[in-house]
Amino acid sequence: MSYCINPSCPRPSDPLNAKNRICRQCGSELVVAGRYRIMKLLGTGGFGQTFEVDDRGFPKVLKVLTEQNPKAITLFKQEAAVLQRLRHPGIPAVEPGGYFTFTPRYGKTPVHCLVMEKIQGQNLEDWLASRNHEPITQQQAVGWLLQLTEILHQVHNQQYFHRDIKPANIMLRDPTQIKAFGTEQLTLIDFGSAREVSGTYLAKMAVGQQGTVISSKGYAPPEQENGKPVPQSDFFGLGRTFVQLLTGKHPLDFYDPLNDELRWRQAAPHISPKLANFIDELMARLPGKRPQSTEVILQRLGELDVMLHQRGKSRGRLTVLKPPNRLLDKLEEWKMQLVLGGGVVLFGVVAITQVNLSEFGFSGVGNAEEIAKQSALEGNPEVLSVPEDGGANSAPVKADTGKILPDSRLGNRELSPAIAINDIKLFNTLTGHSQDVRSVAVSPDGRAIASGSFDGTIKIWNLETGALIRTLTGHSDAGEMVSSVAIAPNGTLLASSSNGYGGTIKIWNLATGELLYTIAGTSLGISSIAISPDSQLLASGSEEGNIYLWNLESGEAIGTFSGHLGTVFSVVFSPDGQTLASASQDGSIKLWSVASQPTESGLAQTENQQLSGHVGTVFSVAFSPNGKMLASGSADNTIKLWDLSKGQEISSFSGHSGTMFSVAFSPDGNTIAGGTLTGRIKLWNLASGELVETLSGHSRWVESIVFSPDGGRLASGSGDRTIRIWGIR
Repeated sequence: MSYCINPSCPRPSDPLNAKNRICRQCGSELVVAGRYRIMKLLGTGGFGQTFEVDDRGFPKVLKVLTEQNPKAITLFKQEAAVLQRLRHPGIPAVEPGGYFTFTPRYGKTPVHCLVMEKIQGQNLEDWLASRNHEPITQQQAVGWLLQLTEILHQVHNQQYFHRDIKPANIMLRDPTQIKAFGTEQLTLIDFGSAREVSGTYLAKMAVGQQGTVISSKGYAPPEQENGKPVPQSDFFGLGRTFVQLLTGKHPLDFYDPLNDELRWRQAAPHISPKLANFIDELMARLPGKRPQSTEVILQRLGELDVMLHQRGKSRGRLTVLKPPNRLLDKLEEWKMQLVLGGGVVLFGVVAITQVNLSEFGFSGVGNAEEIAKQSALEGNPEVLSVPEDGGANSAPVKADTGKILPDSRLGNRELSPAIAINDIKLFNTLTGHSQDVRSVAVSPDGRAIASGSFDGTIKIWNLETGALIRTLTGHSDAGEMVSSVAIAPNGTLLASSSNGYGGTIKIWNLATGELLYTIAGTSLGISSIAISPDSQLLASGSEEGNIYLWNLESGEAIGTFSGHLGTVFSVVFSPDGQTLASASQDGSIKLWSVASQPTESGLAQTENQQLSGHVGTVFSVAFSPNGKMLASGSADNTIKLWDLSKGQEISSFSGHSGTMFSVAFSPDGNTIAGGTLTGRIKLWNLASGELVETLSGHSRWVESIVFSPDGGRLASGSGDRTIRIWGIR
């Protein structure tokens, strides 16, 4: 079918238009903007209509504004602007140019259009109805609260708030659309009511001016119904949404008008009082009594998650993709059960591959050890589920059946040949920064650690004693924030960058703290920097999506890589210095070949390959010490491991603690560490595939982690303004 979106068309759904480019009824274009063919009408409501369109073979959603009043047009344009700025698997993606106007033939009034990602799945209101309004579990509630708060965190960080949080505006993606294997993905939709938060707006609310009233009965807080919504209004809607999900009934079914209370707890006897108290706090009548930010909610959810997943619970796992036939043969011999997970999923850059998740269950220690040894010999991690705390008094739980492996097996479990799981302890906490610690780096001799913060300062510390050696204020003096720090492998230079208010790169003498020179970066800022293994090149990832190469000694610009569609959050050189990896807001990872010798037009740079598989922003990438693998941490809550010789994803780590902001390999290459949104650091054993330790110490997200060269220390920088040093004996 080919549908005509001309509001004056006498017969927009004429079946004879199926293969036409021009409507037989009104003469208007049927292929809108030269690429979108409207296939069918999905719905009508509010100010417009929603259609499914074909974009050169890909299904997408087209929203068409049917009202022409100025306020409706403003809200429609606002939705387009918000969605174009936000990139997250929980928010419908809108490409640059997704908003446009279409003028029908013989018409004078333009039709406002917005094309966005098509979310396959059901909204939570319909989903509840499809399961006869059966309430969700306590564990599912915490997981979904975490997902939705992460989404709101992205929205609020862009100085917007949604204003219409309710089950009908939350989609549960169909499993076949989820590329983050094994996870349920919620998506927040309908940003037409989103409002920008500014000093002017809040001042107007304070003096009594009323805004546009957008209210969904039962989900909107009192201040919003009175035309004065604030960011905390979203939290009220979030709480009311979970009352419905945990009881299966509309929130107003529990409203007591005599006491102005929502008496819902008796309908959710399966949840703990602490979770119920938290939901009531989200729904407090006064905004000042609710959590004041998404960061506070995420911290509270982290505490609830710890409480609900005590020892013996099944937690994060490593999933293995496409094991070799010889391993499958052995699994058949050992009578293992292969579980096909969630349909066909797109991974890597080569092809659509089948995903097999193997769950291992054993009745004795011998078989488990035999498989672990065989898996290590064949270079294939096995799939295990282990306790969250990794404690010596806990036993691993088989994910599907709940059977317990013998406790004696834990005595032989190690992070790496040199690191036992119980030998990681908090060694020191370094304080002094007044804002988020964005980046940490350890010197090649392992004696010093540098930290860069949004407060604009760089601090150099003695790694062993924790003593502050010096503070560098070049960025803060210029009113800049520090986004990244890197120490040259030869140990002589320190590089730092700013991601706003100047966007400069500064090069320092590490030993003396002297500022050697400043590179003018980009007006939008530099997000990440890296230094080549030979200490000759500096790479910088920018806010506008480009990567720049510089001569580290002179500061001279050498070349530019272009191709990302969003902020480049991480750049890193391979151990041999021949490849540069970059990770971006657009969800992609690119590998660039860097020639060792300059050409007449500068240093030769070419994109070698792209790694695709994440469904959210990729915040961090790291090469394995041998340069054969790459790890990436993403907003889709996973760390993925890539085989660089094949350009394929080989495994995925899911720790169920939200966005993976940072990732690092241990120097021996046997351990991978990930820093999460909830402030935890998770460590996996690559040989066994086990999540063997979770380090809880930070109260906010872990933005940077790094091992010391000898592997004896792990340093982490966090949004809680501290650097924590973890000792590994």
